[in-house]
Amino acid sequence: MFYEPPVVRYRCDLNDVIRGLFPSRRKPRPSKDRRIAKLLHFIDGQDGKVGWDLDHVCRELQLNISGPYAAQLFKRCTGLGVREYAKKKRLLLAAKRLEIPDLPVKVIAAEFGYRSVAHFSRRFKEQFFLSPSEFRKRRAGLQRKEARDSRAAGCRN
Repeated sequence: MFYEPPVVRYRCDLNDVIRGLFPSRRKPRPSKDRRIAKLLHFIDGQDGKVGWDLDHVCRELQLNISGPYAAQLFKRCTGLGVREYAKKKRLLLAAKRLEIPDLPVKVIAAEFGYRSVAHFSRRFKEQFFLSPSEFRKRRAGLQRKEARDSRAAGCRN
């Protein structure tokens, strides 16, 4: 007797099969809700400050919804939880502060509500895949390179 391997025919692309097996998360809907727009504006205006309560913020902004419902709606509209969004925003602001070379990382960490430099460094590395000091060195190197390039371009003109 003679064995022949079975012939497999695909009806679709391999990527379609994988997407079918492992469906991706729902894409966040664009925020058309005025309450979420107000909440985003509030968080963006906090400049990295911590310690605000979502229930209190909802009352203060007159959103007429509870904190838990605001959190649920926020996640549905943005794809991120309120705390996660606020943490990312704080880390982005901290990254901008790291561009100031004589400002110690310890001061920046405290300014953005982190109680220890180690905790700040861990969160920063999760977000940017670099430690704060590595980030600062790379940014300084990029700025020096940009300055050299602009001077060189100025000489050519």
